Amino acid sequence: MTQSDLKSAGAILYVAAVVDLIYGLLFLFLPQWMFALSHDPGVPGSAGWVRWSGGLLIGVSVAGFLAAAKPETQRPFVVGLMVATVLIALSLLYSLFVGGYGGAQWFLWLPIAINACLAVALAWVASKLA
Repeated sequence: MTQSDLKSAGAILYVAAVVDLIYGLLFLFLPQWMFALSHDPGVPGSAGWVRWSGGLLIGVSVAGFLAAAKPETQRPFVVGLMVATVLIALSLLYSLFVGGYGGAQWFLWLPIAINACLAVALAWVASKLA
């Protein structure tokens, strides 16, 4: 990898870490607000059961920040994160087109776009680390 590629890889990992941190904090501390924001009539009355996902996302975010410092040795983490972002985007697309979601469309399109972009960027990083 060139020095420019390393800087780009680190920046991509920082962006992924920030996205995970934001979603993690929201799910950990404000899950009811997140559900209300979606305007989905099918949300459960108690959103506390999703707090655990916030903890996981914060943990992944910490790993992303650490990986960004030395991306050339992080191929397994990058590939795992790439797979996760692809699956997130696909699962949200599935909810939009097959059914099961009755809320605000932007609430799913925004994370679909973010995760699709991250998936492409992480695929590029993984290809450079091969």
